[in-house]
Amino acid sequence: MNNTLDVIFLGRDDARHARLVESLSHLGFNVRRCHDLVDVYDRYSRRPSPLVVLEAPLPDVHNAAVRLRAIDRSLGLVAIAPFTDSESRIRTLLCGADACLPPDVTGLELAAVLQALVRRAVGLDGMDPGAGADSGASEEPAQEGWRLANKGWTLISPKGRTLGLTTGERDFLSRLVKSPDRKISRDAFLADGADEADSGITRRRFVDVMISRLRRKAAANQMTLPIRAVHGWGYMFAADITLDLDYRVTAPSARADGQQAWRSEEADANASA
Repeated sequence: MNNTLDVIFLGRDDARHARLVESLSHLGFNVRRCHDLVDVYDRYSRRPSPLVVLEAPLPDVHNAAVRLRAIDRSLGLVAIAPFTDSESRIRTLLCGADACLPPDVTGLELAAVLQALVRRAVGLDGMDPGAGADSGASEEPAQEGWRLANKGWTLISPKGRTLGLTTGERDFLSRLVKSPDRKISRDAFLADGADEADSGITRRRFVDVMISRLRRKAAANQMTLPIRAVHGWGYMFAADITLDLDYRVTAPSARADGQQAWRSEEADANASA
């Protein structure tokens, strides 16, 4: 299921908030209403959303922005508050918000901002229908979902972009494909590969570093990975993905660099612990 237009909306339980939600719903967004931060975190942990709107006192907005941005760097985050000056807007943006809007924002304006964030995310994955129009006739049809090919060494996006994987990345994504609901905990991933003397903190940091590297590498290749953090537990792949054993890609393999990348991830994890 495509959840690109899913929105978690924190706001007051009043008529104005209801009108904004109704406007977004009429424009195609699937809105989940929340009335406190606990509800936001709970809903996001149970079913991550690519878009979040926060209408609350600035301290609450800042705290939530920092926390949500730490969970998912690709999240589209909009703050609605009575910003009194540029300093308050700057502070909110630095905390992780993508846009700052006043309390009297209209439904159409809010929808336009959210659509801009959707275009940013979709464009990174090469899924913008306007991109490459001149060469569209010669391109292969888009696939329905993501695939792991070359015995798991290559990740292929729905538009056919390919990404070579290191040993750790291959192991992580292969386990996600085979896991129920495409979810896996940090501890389960590291159980076979980590030194028994490693601390729990180092083990968790190891996975976080590897996922961060994988996201950056994918973004550099114009791919937005639908990997979502399940707060306090692990990760999930929030899209359809299959292991395609018969499909082979003619491209340089990442296997030669796998051991060196694995050692670099270990070093970064140990240094950050």
